[in-house]
Parts: sequence; C-alpha cells; structure tokens
Amino acid sequence: MKWNVVVREAFSHLRVGVDSRDVPRIIPAATRDGYADSFDKCPIYWELHGPDLHETQARPMIFCYGLVCSVNQWRAQLERYSKTNPCIVFDYRGHHRTPLPLELNSVNLSALGRDVIAILKHLKIEKPVHLWGHSMGVNVALEAALADPERFQSLVLCCGTSESPFKNMLHIPRLDRLITPILDSSKVTPEPFYALWDLLRLSPKTTGMIAQLAGFNTDTSTKDDVEVYAKAVCEVRSETFIQLIRELHRGATKTILPRIKTPTAVIAGALDHVTPISEQKYLSESLPDAVYFEIPAGSHNVQLDFGEYVGLKVENWWRERKLE
Repeated sequence: MKWNVVVREAFSHLRVGVDSRDVPRIIPAATRDGYADSFDKCPIYWELHGPDLHETQARPMIFCYGLVCSVNQWRAQLERYSKTNPCIVFDYRGHHRTPLPLELNSVNLSALGRDVIAILKHLKIEKPVHLWGHSMGVNVALEAALADPERFQSLVLCCGTSESPFKNMLHIPRLDRLITPILDSSKVTPEPFYALWDLLRLSPKTTGMIAQLAGFNTDTSTKDDVEVYAKAVCEVRSETFIQLIRELHRGATKTILPRIKTPTAVIAGALDHVTPISEQKYLSESLPDAVYFEIPAGSHNVQLDFGEYVGLKVENWWRERKLE
C-alpha cells in the first residue's frame, strides 16, 4: 500500500464538522437577498443593503472580503454607505451561505472574480460600481476588473498583495519558501491538512487570540468584530481553505496588474503584520492608475480599525478624480 493511501486512511476518521455554516451578523439588516447563478451555474449568495438599486441615482458599491472571513468584515463601510448608496456583499464559493461546488478546482480567484460579475448582471446593474476588496478580496477585485473593466468606476483595495501572502508574512523573510513544500504535499495527500484545519475550527478562542495578535488593532476594533471574525474562520470547511491558500500562494495576480486600467486606491495599515506595507506599496506601484494611502495605526483590518478615516480618504480621492 502506498504511503499516501496509508496516511489518507489514518486521518479520515479525524474529520469533524466539515460543512461550512453561517455566522452571526453584526451588520445592518439587508434590504433584500438572494442567489445569482454564476457562469458555471454555481449559486452565489448576495445581500443588498441600503436603497433599492432602481430607486436611487447613488452609485452602487460591492464588497469582497478576505479568505475564510465573512460579510461582517465590511461592518464599518455598510454602516457608513448603506444610508445613501446601494451596497452589495456576498459569500464566496464554499463560504457560509454559498455552497462548495462539486468541482473543487472551480474554487479559484478567476472564478471568484467572475462571480462578482454574475451578481452585477443578476441585479441588472448597468452603472459602473465602486468595488472594494480586503486581503484575498483584493485579488478577487482585480480579477473582476480584468474580466469586465467597464463595470467598475473604481477599486478600493485594503491590505492585499498580488504575490504569495506568505512572502514576508509576519515579517518572516521568504516564509513562502518554507510553505511551498507543505502546500505541494497537500495536493498529494490532503487529508492530514483537512483534519488539522477541522481541529483548529473547533477552537474559536484560539482563532480569536491569533486574530488579536496579528490581524486587528485591538485599541480601535470592537470585541464583536474580533469574535465574529474568529467564528467565520472556524465555519469554513477545510477543502475551501486549502484550495484557496494554494491559489493565493501561486501569486498569479501579479501578472495581471499591468492590464488593470480602473482607477485604484490602495489602503495600507502601517501596523499590518499579515501583509507588510512593502507588499502593498508594490501593489500600488505596479498598477497603471493607483494612489497609495497608509493609515498610521492600521492593522490588517484597517477598514474596521479606522472605518471613518478610510472613508474620508477614499471619498476625497473620489471627488478629486470625479469618480463619485
């Protein structure tokens, strides 16, 4: 018997709680919600917050959260903008209310970007929208802008990178080199990695502690923000997490940057230990039409740490560029 078969059988009985589940909401109530069939018929869950799309002239916004996060990551923005603008949040494939497709390979950054387009088509939105992305959502937003650039008025990219997220993560030089053989082995024998993630999913407290140390400025973010983040991480199944980590580690987004013509604001947290500001500066410098804003005490969740300040920066930029 081959070693990978032995390992697969040994770990198969350790799988627990493999279904993704929804998380508590700390965002305003949705105006309406539903599902949009994407290009491959995968049903993508979406929510509309704020005024009806066809009863206002205000420009719509759509928000892409990070890997194994949830719509709660946009609490500050929904509270700020949904009073006047139609705001759309949604769940990625294999996250919360959107099911994991039968074909796992269809869970990739390009597909997630096309899911954004599918939602806009489903809602019959013709007016170009402001597209926000956080962490992995930055990659998703860039893929969407590449797929159908005419649909987007601007991109607002918070705390993301176009390269492997493990490059200099936590300020560990070339951490990606250590991660590469681990992720390569997960392709051959994924069961141990699935089992490990499932065990971690049983401990929201541990996840919350890690989040506070690496992902949030605990002096400015709320306790609820950290708690629902930890719960969201623990509710996404292992297959989704491992598949998308491999996708991000490829660093393929870097190759599409010169083709992104949409005006872009890159928002960096100076205290971001997950995606160091050097990576975010590189992202800004590599895009044809980008401006860079650095928030002095911002963490990896700068859009929650300083939602009002980020909003003022972005809105001033929109006015200067006549993008409102």
